[in-house]
Amino acid sequence: MTSWTLALRRFLAVIPLAVLAAVPARPSAEEKQPASDPMAGWTPPKVKNEKKDRQEIHQVFMKMDQAGKKGDLAAAAALIDFPVLMVTDDKKGEAHAASWDQAAWEKAMAPFYSRPMPGGMTHAPNVTLLTDSLAVVSDRWTMAMHGKKVSGRSAMVLVRKDGQWKTKSMIEGGWGNMAEASAAPGGTGGAKP
Repeated sequence: MTSWTLALRRFLAVIPLAVLAAVPARPSAEEKQPASDPMAGWTPPKVKNEKKDRQEIHQVFMKMDQAGKKGDLAAAAALIDFPVLMVTDDKKGEAHAASWDQAAWEKAMAPFYSRPMPGGMTHAPNVTLLTDSLAVVSDRWTMAMHGKKVSGRSAMVLVRKDGQWKTKSMIEGGWGNMAEASAAPGGTGGAKP
């Protein structure tokens, strides 16, 4: 075998080793997620007490209705985690949202609680539990108003605070043009519903 052939064989034998050395090693599972990745190690919490949570949320609706029937603004306010996000829209279809502190909420709601609510109100809430401390409720309601039945839809975001479910956001269409709502103080910022 000539020296040239021997050199070529040595060169060809070294190429695979050089290629392997140039290819980075496959990262381990820990190395795939950078340490600064906020998703590393996070798993979505599961709902553990669904039946109990649903019963407690239905109690919030009942207590809110009882406060309305009695004209008890303080009892209604006790069911809210302030500041509360108030969301509505106007006749043009423009959405409005504002975060109201307790004083702003009470000022806007005082006319509605100035006398007991006539007639009754029925609810058909659809509760979606995100966790045992976060829930979204969409509601189809009907109430007697001025001698006729009125139906509508609303939604709430509820949070568990100090062991109790409280309303964190109230969402209902059509209040953006109402003088009572637009005259309410601005709370903690945002457009006035």
